[in-house]
Amino acid sequence: MKEAGVRMDQPECSSVRIEMPRDPSELALSVVIPNYNYAKFVGAAIKSALGIRWPKVEVVVVDDGSTDNSLEVIGKFADRITLIEQANSGQMPSCVNGFHHSSGDVIIFLDSDDALHPDVMTEIAAVWSEKASKFQFQMRTIDADGNATGSIQPQYFVTPTPQQIREWAITAGVYPTPPGSGNAYPREVVDQIFSFKTDFVDRAPDSYLVTAAPALGDVITIPKPLVDYRVHGANHGAFLELEDNRFAREVDVTRRRVGYFREFAASVGLSVAPEALNRNMLFLCLRAASYALRPDRHPIAKDSAGRIIADFLRALSYPQGFSYTQRMSLLFWTIAVVAGPKQLSRSLASWRYAPTSRPRLMRAALNVFRVVR
Repeated sequence: MKEAGVRMDQPECSSVRIEMPRDPSELALSVVIPNYNYAKFVGAAIKSALGIRWPKVEVVVVDDGSTDNSLEVIGKFADRITLIEQANSGQMPSCVNGFHHSSGDVIIFLDSDDALHPDVMTEIAAVWSEKASKFQFQMRTIDADGNATGSIQPQYFVTPTPQQIREWAITAGVYPTPPGSGNAYPREVVDQIFSFKTDFVDRAPDSYLVTAAPALGDVITIPKPLVDYRVHGANHGAFLELEDNRFAREVDVTRRRVGYFREFAASVGLSVAPEALNRNMLFLCLRAASYALRPDRHPIAKDSAGRIIADFLRALSYPQGFSYTQRMSLLFWTIAVVAGPKQLSRSLASWRYAPTSRPRLMRAALNVFRVVR
């Protein structure tokens, strides 16, 4: 989203200097919950935020013009939250509006279908650093009814250091990160990112916050599930079933997101490799699926199976948070998707992007070979 604001240049990218309480136990947390027509889930999200075991927690709920009974559900918590009602304008404007109505030192943007664990702020305070631009933690996947599916994301076989994350971001435009609800930000970092002038437009705040964070300081990883990530079939970011049409959109968004990161990083004196996008293994997997499943909608002109495979082979030389076994499995998956028959390509894409569709034997094999846990 193009936000009016002043570009705040920094000569170096070492960290953002944040005027925070010297004692982490004095930090105040703001949980901003954007909601649109999630009456079925928003109550659980609010309860989880109010249930955080921390002395200073503020909950700001932004209802984005819901037409279901969301306001009735939210109203049950009226005396314990700040409620903002606005005409429907999208998730990103809702987050910006909620942020401007918040006051905490630490900000979590909680999707209204997710739920935070009670100790999330305790864990953040335990690793608090004034050099941090983001604290990221794992997410436990649950279904529509709140039952755990057994999946955790991201999966870390080795916890990445802030230095590794910054290096991976500037050489390959990617690093292992959870989506929105799995991240917490110092207030000044959010303000700087939301104030940056850009023509990049996307509906999701992740595209700005998660993307820009490595350029502003240390991304600190907490390898514990501290939020429940609900996959229910209507998610914008998660697949419950394979949707061929989504891959072209994901390819386009990823291309624009890396361009935004290059622009943002340049403003703080960081140079992103010109070849970063085609070193990005996650992008190459999306590109392969888009090319194989919907070539009529594939957004990269004159693309080919050979080009995709060649780019992947070159990408293997650039670490980005994957183990050797994971890199090899992604390479073979990509080759099979772009070179195999259409039905095989669809099955492989489904097994990768809709994990609940994986056969039991495949799930066991992936665990044995330490591709996933």
